[in-house]
Amino acid sequence: MKRLHWFVVKSFIGPFLVTFTIAMFFLIMQFLWKYIDDLMGKGLEISIILEMLFYVSASLIPMALPLAVLFSSIMTFGNLSEKNELTALKSAGISLLKVMRPMLIFVIFLSFAGFYFSNYILPISNLKWRTIYYDILEKKPAFQLKEGVFYKDIENYHIKVDKKNNDGSLTGVLIYDFTSTFNRRVIKARNGMMLKSDNDDYLFLQLNQGVIYEKVTASRLEKVTIDFQKSFFTDAVIKFDLIDFDLKRSDEELFKQDFEMMNFVQLDDALDSLLILNDSLDNKFAQNMKTNFVVLNDQLNNPAVPADSSLHEMQLTPLKQIDTLVHLDSIRGSSLKSALADAQSELRTVKDQLYHQNLLKEHRDTNMNEYRTAWHGKFTLSFAVLVLFFIGAPLGAIIRKGGLGAPLVFATLFFIFYYMLTVAGENMVESGVIEPWKGIWMSTLLLAPIGAFLTYKAANDSPLFDKEVYKKWFARLFRRKQK
Repeated sequence: MKRLHWFVVKSFIGPFLVTFTIAMFFLIMQFLWKYIDDLMGKGLEISIILEMLFYVSASLIPMALPLAVLFSSIMTFGNLSEKNELTALKSAGISLLKVMRPMLIFVIFLSFAGFYFSNYILPISNLKWRTIYYDILEKKPAFQLKEGVFYKDIENYHIKVDKKNNDGSLTGVLIYDFTSTFNRRVIKARNGMMLKSDNDDYLFLQLNQGVIYEKVTASRLEKVTIDFQKSFFTDAVIKFDLIDFDLKRSDEELFKQDFEMMNFVQLDDALDSLLILNDSLDNKFAQNMKTNFVVLNDQLNNPAVPADSSLHEMQLTPLKQIDTLVHLDSIRGSSLKSALADAQSELRTVKDQLYHQNLLKEHRDTNMNEYRTAWHGKFTLSFAVLVLFFIGAPLGAIIRKGGLGAPLVFATLFFIFYYMLTVAGENMVESGVIEPWKGIWMSTLLLAPIGAFLTYKAANDSPLFDKEVYKKWFARLFRRKQK
């Protein structure tokens, strides 16, 4: 029996590793295709890109792991069925569930590993790659002059060259210097040479045979009658600071408060803190509305209203403001118009405050849903791996096809269905249509009955995908209609 278990596990591990590697490769390529515009032209070192891709690959494991389990389980049992090995095991009295047991133990181990990864490793990888990506976005593009185009990424300088040679020599250099607000300069040179310091922190332009046009400002002591002066030079050197072009690494503590960088214990604490904060803000706003705005009520001046009546309990007017209330019948002429204008102004103020309070509440609710979604997401990967295994293993036993043909088709279809349900659930949570736990668990809960159904059919040797069975069924149906 141990040999059988080892044979089944070994048949599963090979396709699992291959599928997982291929899925990770395509997901990483998809990431590069999505963010290639942000990475190009920055002069990044290959080590920086590889470091970011390493942490990005860790964040893509929750997508690649279920696909690898689904495909490898279909392929393993498809091979066993196609070679009649599964039939021989059943004839020897070994049920399908017993054959699945060693693979199930391995998949359960993967589920626990997936939970540990989602809870502890994934927040760290998200923190690392998002910090690097933020630093890349803040980094200026690499210094690169193009012929006939002004280069403006060096602060206070616009540089254009007519021709740029491979050895760093330049022809037809034009520089606009805006370093001084009052004395702006234009520098033209026939030739030049582009040099960098040893640490690449500074750029030196060695110019030859040039002229400087400089605007002249009037002095307080003497009157100047010319607008600008023209100076000629044979050789000149201009120094540019390139320190801003270096990649500056940000402090990771700035991003640790994001919900994607927390484990489920930290998410619990953050949710409690947000709930307390939201309740306190709502109570403070309600108290502010009761204190600052008076509700006009004719019954306030009616002494016949008992103090313990329900009407008295509904009054929102503070007692100190009751004496200032008057009936509208006692107001005449311009005083009435003024009172109505004041009332309209108060109503507009209340309306604006309620509108902004509603916007703030929607924003706080969205933030709470993000944290709740992240909390449930720590557990969905583990259950998704189990559910997709119970879909893939019996499906492979039913279709009885191994290799890369039919298993790949069925695995792709079911994974697309799983991915669409996952994305749809997340989108509905973001739009506030359903609660976070329903959206995050929707794909797993909808696929679980399919897995149970396929497992039951495979255990009972049901010809679920045998076309002859369906032909006979339709033939019987047509006969009944004819009768």
